[in-house]
Amino acid sequence: MIKQVPGDDETSRQHKERLQYKITTAAQTFLVKNALLEDRNQLLTNINDEGKLSRSAKSETLGKVRAMSFENLERARAERAVKEAAKQAKKVAKEAKMAAKEAKNIATAGKGIRGRQRKSPEEASVPEPKVKVARMSEAQIEEDEIAPEPWRAPVARMW
Repeated sequence: MIKQVPGDDETSRQHKERLQYKITTAAQTFLVKNALLEDRNQLLTNINDEGKLSRSAKSETLGKVRAMSFENLERARAERAVKEAAKQAKKVAKEAKMAAKEAKNIATAGKGIRGRQRKSPEEASVPEPKVKVARMSEAQIEEDEIAPEPWRAPVARMW
């Protein structure tokens, strides 16, 4: 752009200097803004990393809120470890039970059992429930006798 300025006189030289100055300040401004953005990004990354660390740390309540001596803290931690171990053992037993049940289901899948399974043969011989009949009042029975047959349209009487 500077090379395209015509002439070698004083005004063209000043014009070239002005253009050179504008380009230099624009480049400096760009570099400074870029450096500031990188610093800002680094700061935000550090803050985010600190937040991740604090969120990943497990907070434990060792008992009621009260002032405790170091020995009491150690005892509470040991009791909590025992409870956690029992809870983990219970979880492992439950998962093993579920895995055994799933294996049983996979083994019986080829037999083609569908629907509800009966627990014992006695339940299979239970008779079916009786069909309930709706009760009708005498007025309804009379109306049904007077009412026209369902395939005919009712005829309005004019007299």
